[in-house]
Amino acid sequence: MNISNKILIINLSNCSVKKEIITNDVLNKFIGGRGLNAYLLLKYIGNNIDAYDSENVIAISKGMLTGTKALSSARIQVSAVSPITNIMGTSNAGGFFGADMAIDDIVSIVILGKAKEPAYIYIQENNVEIRNAKHIWGSDVEGSIKLIKEDCKNENARVAVIGTAGEKLVSMANVMFGADSAAGRTGMGAVMGSKNLKAIAINPSKKKSKGKSENTAKIIKKHLNLIKEAPDFERWSKFADSTDVKWLDDFGASPAFNYQKTHFEGVDTASGLSFKDAKTKYISCYMCPIHCKAKIEVDHGRHKGFLGDRPPFECMEAFGPKCGNDDAFESLYLHTMCNKLGMDTIETGSAIAFAIDLYERGILTKEETKGLHLEWGNNEAMEKLLEQIASRNSWLGNVLAQGIRKSAKIIGKGAEKFAFHVKGLAMTSMDPRGFNGTGLGYAIGSRGADFCNTYPSLECGYESRMPKDFFNNKEAENRFSPEGKGEMVSYTFKISAIMDSIGLCKIPYLSLLNDFGLKIPSELIEALLGIKITPGQLLKCGERIINAERFFNIRQGLKKSDDTLPDKFLTQPIKEGICKGAVVDIEKMLVDFYLQMNWSEEGIPNKTIIEEMNLEEI
Repeated sequence: MNISNKILIINLSNCSVKKEIITNDVLNKFIGGRGLNAYLLLKYIGNNIDAYDSENVIAISKGMLTGTKALSSARIQVSAVSPITNIMGTSNAGGFFGADMAIDDIVSIVILGKAKEPAYIYIQENNVEIRNAKHIWGSDVEGSIKLIKEDCKNENARVAVIGTAGEKLVSMANVMFGADSAAGRTGMGAVMGSKNLKAIAINPSKKKSKGKSENTAKIIKKHLNLIKEAPDFERWSKFADSTDVKWLDDFGASPAFNYQKTHFEGVDTASGLSFKDAKTKYISCYMCPIHCKAKIEVDHGRHKGFLGDRPPFECMEAFGPKCGNDDAFESLYLHTMCNKLGMDTIETGSAIAFAIDLYERGILTKEETKGLHLEWGNNEAMEKLLEQIASRNSWLGNVLAQGIRKSAKIIGKGAEKFAFHVKGLAMTSMDPRGFNGTGLGYAIGSRGADFCNTYPSLECGYESRMPKDFFNNKEAENRFSPEGKGEMVSYTFKISAIMDSIGLCKIPYLSLLNDFGLKIPSELIEALLGIKITPGQLLKCGERIINAERFFNIRQGLKKSDDTLPDKFLTQPIKEGICKGAVVDIEKMLVDFYLQMNWSEEGIPNKTIIEEMNLEEI
C-alpha cells in the first residue's frame, strides 16, 4: 500500500512549520480531499470565525487517488471559511499540483496565521521555506508564476497562486493551480490574500517509479476503453461541455438576462460550437484522456489574434446568456481575463449580470456607474466593469467585489429581489424551476448555490440516466416533480463528496460513464492502494463528510431558513417554453431531504448520527 499520509502545518504568523502523520483512522473516515478538509477545518477553526480573521485556516488536500495511475486523478481541494458566504468555502481544481504533492506523500497543506508582509511558500523535496514576495505582489497570475519560478530557479516548479484580485480581497478571488486550473468558487483566493500569502510553489523529490502490476494495467486500460467508447466522449474531447449552453436552452431553463428568460435567441452563437473552426490547442490535467481544457485563438472581431482559455459550460453561461451576450468569443475573452486576474468566472459573470439588470431597471443610475452603459450584451462595458471589480477602483466595482448578497444590501432600492444566490453564493446557470433536483441541491449545498457540490445530474439526460430500481420513488428522475428529489439529491450529494475526496474528476466517471454506483472508484482503490472498500462503505464515508460539513456550517451560524432559494423561483412560474408554469416546491423537497439524511426538522444532524458516523472527536 502506498497512501499519502503527511500533513504540513505552516504558521505564517511565527514562520513555523510542523510535519505530522495523519492516522489511518482519520483517512479511513474522511478519505482525503474535500472530506479531509472538512475534518481539518473542524479541528483547527473555532466557532463563528470571520473569513478575514487571521484565525481562519486554509486547508489544501489532495484526493486519496490523486497522483496515482488512475485516469483523471488530478483533483485537489481548497477549503476555508468563505468571504462570500461566511460558511465553509471549498473548491476543487485539477492540473498537476496535487500529483506533485503525492510524490512526497503530502496529503494536506494547512495554512495558519497571517504573514507580516507578502510571502510565498516554497516546498522543495519536503523542505519548507516561507519566502518574501514583495517583488511579486501586484503581478497577475501568469506574471506571478513566471517570477516565482525565476525566484526558485526552477522552471519545473508547480505553483498555486492568487492574482491581483486576491491581493485586494475581492470576495470571488480564486486560487489558480497554474495558469489554467482554477479552484474558483467561494473566494479561497481572497482568504490567501488576507493572509498576505501570494503563492505556494512545490518541487517534489525526483519522481519515483511506482510501476503498475499486470492486473492494474488491465484495469486502467479497461477504464480507458470505456471512457473512449462513451457516447459523449468525442464531443467532450473536442468541445468539453462548452456546447451545453445550447442543451440548457433546449431544456427550457436558461439563465438568460439574469434569469428573466429561459430561452436566449442568440444561443447558437453563444455556445461553444462557435469554436469549431478556431485554431485550438488542447490541454490536459494529470493522467486525463479527455483533454477538456483548450487554448483558442480568436479569429474575428475586436479580439482577433487573442489566445484565450476556452470556458467550461458554467462560465460560458455566466458571461453569455446570463449577461445577454451572444458572442462565445467575448465570453472566452472575459473568462481569460478572470483567470489572469484570479477571479471566479461564475461569480464575476453573475455579479455583472446583476449590475446590468439593476441598471436596466433604473435601480443603478448613470452617476453610480460613472457613465458606464450597462446594457445587455454590451461587452465593452462588461470588460470595464470586470476590471473595476478586480481592482476595486470605482464605487460600483468595490461594491460588487463583495459578492451579490452584500452588494444588494449596499445598493438597496429593491436590489435584493434580483440578487440570485443561496447563502451568498451566486447561483450556477440552471434555472431551478426546470430542474427540481438541482434546485434542492442549490438550497442544501454545503457551499451555497452550486451544481457541482451536489451533482444531481441524474435528472439531466435526454433519456433516463438512472439504473433500473435505483430509487424507491420513480418520480426521482422527473425534473419537473418535487417527488423523490430528497432521495436522489441526498444520494448524489454523497457521491459528489466521495469523488471530491478520492480525487477523481467527475467528468469521465459521472458525466461520461454514469458510474453513480461507485464501482470504478472502489475497484481503483483496491488495485492501486491495496485497500478493500466496497461502494457501500464509500457511500457511508460520503455521508460522514456531508455531516461534518453541516456541523461546521452550523457552528458558523447556519440555520434551516438558509436552506432555500430566491423567492422568484418559488413564487413566479416560468412564462414560456417547455417549462411553462413550473415553480419549485422547496419545502416539500426539504422535508424529504432532511428525512433521508436523518436530520431534525431544523436540519440538524442528531446525536445518533454522531455515534454512527464516528464523529465524536469533532
